[in-house]
Amino acid sequence: MDSRPERVTVKEACRIIGGNQPIHPTTYYRGAKAGIYPAPDRVGPNTSRVNTAKLMAAIAARTKSVT
Repeated sequence: MDSRPERVTVKEACRIIGGNQPIHPTTYYRGAKAGIYPAPDRVGPNTSRVNTAKLMAAIAARTKSVT
């Protein structure tokens, strides 16, 4: 079973994407608008979460296109 949570914050998603040098949240939102990353889901006022499965699929797709 996967130990990752179902959804993570945008800040956590930025860390997942960037590793040791996380991307800035603004960069994430620009990428989401361009269709590179999954759009965050609004779960409350001033609260957004990113689906982990969709995020990992986007990273995998991006990795395949680079190689």
